[in-house]
Amino acid sequence: MSMRRVALALALFCALPVQAASAAGPAPAVAAGAVARSAPGTWASAIHVKETQVVTIGWDYGGNPVGKYDWVGLYSCDPQECGVNSYISGAWQWASYGTSYIFTRALTDSLVGTYWTGYVSYDYASGQYRLMSSHMNLLA
Repeated sequence: MSMRRVALALALFCALPVQAASAAGPAPAVAAGAVARSAPGTWASAIHVKETQVVTIGWDYGGNPVGKYDWVGLYSCDPQECGVNSYISGAWQWASYGTSYIFTRALTDSLVGTYWTGYVSYDYASGQYRLMSSHMNLLA
């Protein structure tokens, strides 16, 4: 199976819960003029294909506008404790580039165990990046 087909299958698999939720009925009504917002959400998943691990990190904006310098990263530690710059090399993406990012690693360098995803936004007032949300994930 080609890497492109695996990535497509993974993307479709990850989208299924969202489609099932919307099939359950209409979303709750929001008062006129009100905007539903919540903290941005993040997630990660991984599958093995032959000698490669395919890792997907994903996010949603929680109804918030996406900042020019917002990004999502994958961490081997809780980014609330180790800091937003402690992401795994090559495991990040600008949030404005979509809602998921797929990358591969050799099986000898697989990410297995507990990892965190974090949604990071630039705070213009302080001139620093701030963690907006994080989520623990188990990768196999």
